[in-house]
Amino acid sequence: MLQVEQHGDVTRFEMTSAASRVVGYSASAYLVRGILVDCGFHAARREMDSILDRERPRGVLITHYHEDHAGNVERVARRGIPIAASAETLTRMRSPAPIRAYRRFTWGSAPPLRSSVTPFEDDRLRLVAAPGHCSDHHIVWDDADGTVFGGDLYLGVKVRIAHPGEDPRLLAATLRRVASLGPTRLFDAHRGYVPNPAPLLAAKADWTEETIAAIERRIAAGAPDSAIVRELFGGESIPGYFSGGDYSRTNFVKAVRRGIQGR
Repeated sequence: MLQVEQHGDVTRFEMTSAASRVVGYSASAYLVRGILVDCGFHAARREMDSILDRERPRGVLITHYHEDHAGNVERVARRGIPIAASAETLTRMRSPAPIRAYRRFTWGSAPPLRSSVTPFEDDRLRLVAAPGHCSDHHIVWDDADGTVFGGDLYLGVKVRIAHPGEDPRLLAATLRRVASLGPTRLFDAHRGYVPNPAPLLAAKADWTEETIAAIERRIAAGAPDSAIVRELFGGESIPGYFSGGDYSRTNFVKAVRRGIQGR
């Protein structure tokens, strides 16, 4: 299913599948001045095909390799549409790692990138490294008007759930750096249009750092992860159980513990 919203010069394409609606998730791609940001998930490939047929974008920018953002990269490349993505993102797309069953259920598995990629550049839109959510995560930044296409940078202020590879400390630093750019509007891959985003990005950085500090105090006192999750977050989340712990509050605590061990 495809829903379309217009926000001035930006068009939001919000995509869902029957499976993603069951778990309450959607993912969005954005079109601005003939350029597409992200290309949706493979279970919504027909919706993406219709977007590509109708809009005929002159280029596509990919924020990161996760299947809900880059699930149709091969379809884009096969059409000869130029693509801007980091070297790490393209490498991961050429040899995608297996994903857990809950991700296959929700989004579908992205096929490998087999076609050659024509590089894309734009005078205004550029990819800016924004790690934390994952190592290859980027935002798309428009210097001219302060627009940021955030991928999975924001999602909300109090995000207690993490994938295994997330780094909350690095994410907090990235949030502050992007907020310092003075963005005037944010387009989030899952939340949609977010006006006046700078204070929200800073608030998320504050909350993340405060939560990390609270977790560190409990780790120093000898508390196990399960007890920390119960005390700070009220227990594990439904996505945590549904994913078998792969996308969970426990992973947030584990990420903080890994950071302490790595010092």
